[in-house]
Amino acid sequence: MNAVKRMLICLAGAVLAAGLALPVSAKVEAAGELKAMQDNLREIAKQVNPSVVLIVVEKKTSEKTSGGKYGFNFDFPNDLRKFFKGDNGGDDEDTPKKRQKMPQYKSSGMGSGFVVTADGYVITNYHVIEDANSVKVTMFDETTYDAEVKGYDKRHDVAVVKIKSDKKFRAAELGDSDQTLVGDIVIAIGNPFGYSNTVTMGIVSAKGRLFDNPELNGAIKRIPNIIQTDAAINPGNSGGPLLNISGEVIGVNMAIAGDFSTGNVGNMGLGFAIPIKDIKKILESLIKGKKSVAETPWVGIRLQDIDTKLAKKLGIQSGVLIPEVDEKGPGKAAGLLSGDVVVKLDGKEISNGKQLAGAVASKEVGDPVVMTVNRGGKEKDIKIVLAPWGEKSAGENGVVKKEEGTKKSSSIGVTVKTLTDKTAKLYGLKSGDGVVVTGVEDGSIADNAEIAEGDIIKEVDRKGVKSAAEFDKAIEDADLKAGILMLVEREETSRYVVLVKE
Repeated sequence: MNAVKRMLICLAGAVLAAGLALPVSAKVEAAGELKAMQDNLREIAKQVNPSVVLIVVEKKTSEKTSGGKYGFNFDFPNDLRKFFKGDNGGDDEDTPKKRQKMPQYKSSGMGSGFVVTADGYVITNYHVIEDANSVKVTMFDETTYDAEVKGYDKRHDVAVVKIKSDKKFRAAELGDSDQTLVGDIVIAIGNPFGYSNTVTMGIVSAKGRLFDNPELNGAIKRIPNIIQTDAAINPGNSGGPLLNISGEVIGVNMAIAGDFSTGNVGNMGLGFAIPIKDIKKILESLIKGKKSVAETPWVGIRLQDIDTKLAKKLGIQSGVLIPEVDEKGPGKAAGLLSGDVVVKLDGKEISNGKQLAGAVASKEVGDPVVMTVNRGGKEKDIKIVLAPWGEKSAGENGVVKKEEGTKKSSSIGVTVKTLTDKTAKLYGLKSGDGVVVTGVEDGSIADNAEIAEGDIIKEVDRKGVKSAAEFDKAIEDADLKAGILMLVEREETSRYVVLVKE
């Protein structure tokens, strides 16, 4: 059914609803078309609902709440001035120091997902299952199963969970998101606010959006090629399918726009979905257990689109002007200069900042790119190895280097950093001796001893530790069975704790 015919049906339906006079034959034809469309939607709901699941996770949180997070993100407007810079423009109310002050509670979170294989593999969003201690999946017939997280890709907000059952399940049919056009009718199915298997309808409002989600460290989680829809999507829809009029999955619902400051996060007709084509590329690896926490790549430059006056003054036809090069970015190290005009990326012409940002976002950290710039009327090729957002280098030959001064002790389940001036500032701490805890594994020895992110560990078995390397060596030499005595500082108050392997 083409777009014009759909529009005529809707107009005819509006006329019928208003009770205006139409020839009997026209009324019958319009009613028939609407009936056919209604039957089609009924069939889609009937066929796909058994594949859509409610996902409930138990996770640790610093918020004492019975509801927990429903599993949704917020969209922040893109700003060309910040495309590659890493300045999210937000406040720093949620800092590692403030999080570590709060007691840890268990809470439930929920989201959606859909079965993609008959043996029970389910696609959902990473943010639905992030930090989950347990996962349960409830089917359309209200049967509940335990499930486990098999694989995930944090940057692209995709995860796969496996239902723990030998039963065969109905898998949703995956479509081709490339064939979807703006204006196409789409159907969303999910569990908004826990209302299971809710079906809503709308259209594709836009394609190819860049979705930016600022993170606490100043980085940006950027996902390219996002589908925008006005189909009603609310908290809890995350991970559910976005379907075309044939009942095929063309996207995974991921986020909505909302006012974070006021908590106004209900449906505003601005929903966002990851195209299924992009998920198909990594689906097999996720099913096999790949777990990626890769960062978004960056160049470290600000972008400015070129208007008519700039084009005339610079003597160029198209491209993207670089008004500023970040001192920390790989672009600076590769030789980019303020005033350069990017005209090509990997040989493909670039006409605006959005196009360039999207092209880079489609790459991975460690990928080499060739940026062709116009400098003083002459073109110059500059090779850049894309780095993690906010970092200077992705390492030699594209191999990402671990941040210097970071150590993870697998024996006790804690990650620490040397307490440098930079690290102290990030965590709102005072510089000095010791190491700062940057991560604690759930259920680990450190977790059981109530070690928390933002704590400063000053001694291990009565010996001072001044660096992550010293801490790692002290843990290796310690006897976990006898217990490790640690001097831990939190909020400028010190206490001794014992870590013991039981």
